[in-house]
Amino acid sequence: MTDADRGTRPSRLRELSRSLVLTELARSGALSQASLVRSTGLSRATVASIAADLRAEGRLAVIQGTEPGGRGRPPALLQLCSGTDAVVGVDFGHSHLTVAVADLAGTILDEERVPIDVHGSPDDALDAAASMVATLLDRARVGQAPAHVVMGVPGPVDLRTGRLRSGTVLPTWEGLDAGSELSRRIGCAVTVENDANLGAVGEHRFGAGRGVDHLIFVKVSTGIGAGMLLGGKLYRGSRGTAGEIGHVQVRDDGALCRCGSRGCLETVSSAGAALALLSPAHGRTMTVDDLVALAAGGDPGTLRLLTDMGTAIGRVIAAVAANLDPELVIIGGTVATDALVAGIRAAVHRYTQPYVSAEMTVVRGALGERASLLGAIALAIAAVATA
Repeated sequence: MTDADRGTRPSRLRELSRSLVLTELARSGALSQASLVRSTGLSRATVASIAADLRAEGRLAVIQGTEPGGRGRPPALLQLCSGTDAVVGVDFGHSHLTVAVADLAGTILDEERVPIDVHGSPDDALDAAASMVATLLDRARVGQAPAHVVMGVPGPVDLRTGRLRSGTVLPTWEGLDAGSELSRRIGCAVTVENDANLGAVGEHRFGAGRGVDHLIFVKVSTGIGAGMLLGGKLYRGSRGTAGEIGHVQVRDDGALCRCGSRGCLETVSSAGAALALLSPAHGRTMTVDDLVALAAGGDPGTLRLLTDMGTAIGRVIAAVAANLDPELVIIGGTVATDALVAGIRAAVHRYTQPYVSAEMTVVRGALGERASLLGAIALAIAAVATA
């Protein structure tokens, strides 16, 4: 080892330790020093020293609160300071656009959701997103460009190119580098991520998955997708297509899917599949709101339909769970009704080994349709904190 190596190695290790602490706080929110020791693997002395440095730099604040699963007297918690930086989350859905501005502590400063046809022209949709970002930044009195923007899209994103892969529910966006296009319009860095992945991050940071580091989030809407956190980290696979469970074949001779196959899970258990069966039964074109209302009212046909959908989804999740052994499965999306969740829960427990399912819980998401948006905020905060 050279003298130069001896001089730089401690500094390098210190920077890595700082990065671990900042990443964990950005990922999980406010934590005690004891929790940081457990989650980072650093020594108590190292965490205490780094926390002291970061507080002196104005990057951390001490607050009083309760950690996920905490018991006894609430400890002092460390939290990223909000500062003057702001981040933006953009969520494109099948027929909506939602934008939110937040500070680095995760506090939402402003938020807006509008209906929009995102299928016709990606340029028009991205123009609308850029306009909403500018409007919300102005309303939130953010006097500078956001530090980072994360945009969610309903389809797989190629990790190597940032372009939307085939299989998206927005076929006119296939091959589009949406992040670069939005970045050009608003003048700051934009990261593009799959909406189910963001849902997993959102529920972990702000919702039903707080404190759980091995979880699967399943979004059931126009399409069906899953986001997975393994060891507290988002798992995207080698090319960004992990979690595309909507295109697992469940019926050999089933309906033709938009992906080109037959009998995919989406053709059986998506919102569109449900409405295609409900509309003839009720003699009119049904909407998701109609489906949810019928389920809430105890309509026998709707409850049977949702139970069958849940059974099909649950069988696929059971296969995934047998390989990944998650602690928690969270169900989100527009049709995540109690009946659907119950059907999924029953199937997961029926089709997995008892030693897998005994300590695995299936729950409805806590964030509703905001899960992907809040996941975008969480990832943007992490990008800034560790830059």
